[in-house]
Amino acid sequence: MMNFKKQRGASFVFWILFVALIGFIVTLGIKLFPVYYKGFATEKIIEDLAIEMQGKNPNKKQLWDLIQRRLDVNSIIGVKKENFVYEKQKKSLEFGVDYEVRLPLVANMDAVVMFNHRQTINIK
Repeated sequence: MMNFKKQRGASFVFWILFVALIGFIVTLGIKLFPVYYKGFATEKIIEDLAIEMQGKNPNKKQLWDLIQRRLDVNSIIGVKKENFVYEKQKKSLEFGVDYEVRLPLVANMDAVVMFNHRQTINIK
């Protein structure tokens, strides 16, 4: 009578695929972390500026200059003036930045990250 041993554990092919998957996820995280970090920093800038400007009536140029100055201090590049959004209504003002970052991942595969940071200020 033949006694076959049962396979125990994972096969070599499984481990190669598992390591490749983990490597891809780590690479993705390394490439996307700086993009999200700058996105969160930009969001914080917009929120802080909205708190600071509450009750004031800043114009478009003043707001953009304040945002640009804070972006420069935090070394955030990629947010341009054409990404700046400014909408004035009777008793409020909505402003922020809308932009996207596209970065290559592997071969012809890109990651596109879109940010939409807006705040509302009540004006006098």
